[in-house]
Amino acid sequence: MSVRSFFASLVVVFLMIGGSAAADSKKIEKEKANPLFSGRIMLSDKYYPRSAKSLAAFNAQVRKQSKENFLEDKEKKNWKIYFAGFLKTPLNDVEYLVKIYEMTGRGQQLVATVEQFTDSRGQYSLISSIVLDRKLAGVNKQLLMVLEAKGKTLASARFKILGEGERYSGKVNFSEEDANGGSKDEE
Repeated sequence: MSVRSFFASLVVVFLMIGGSAAADSKKIEKEKANPLFSGRIMLSDKYYPRSAKSLAAFNAQVRKQSKENFLEDKEKKNWKIYFAGFLKTPLNDVEYLVKIYEMTGRGQQLVATVEQFTDSRGQYSLISSIVLDRKLAGVNKQLLMVLEAKGKTLASARFKILGEGERYSGKVNFSEEDANGGSKDEE
């Protein structure tokens, strides 16, 4: 393994939770794009790794941990989703947007937009987490997550949020008054 590829693999695994992948420029060369996941967002229900022995080991861990279906936290009635976005080109800003779209039969409808900030410009990978509330997102839906900066799409991923929907018995109980056409006061 060359020194350059070793440093490139180290940079990929330095990920800060809640914002971005940051490399200390004094210690590590310029961060490079991960060609395996370039333009993709990998999703998980756990934090992504911060270190690995090699780029191949890091990629294997990310692939093993990633998933497409997320089950609802029944107590909190939400989904916490950790994501790692791998960009084709470096982020030329410290702010980016996470947009969530509901995928319907013929198109997509914007569900949520969340502003995120990084430590510095020029990053090729971003890691953070979002919480989707049941009231906002619904349940049992196919969603699309998109990372954008200055109107440009950087990476995307499709996923499903699963949970128990509202249960209806189909029974309706009417009072005798309602069944007889209303109350006597209305006449």
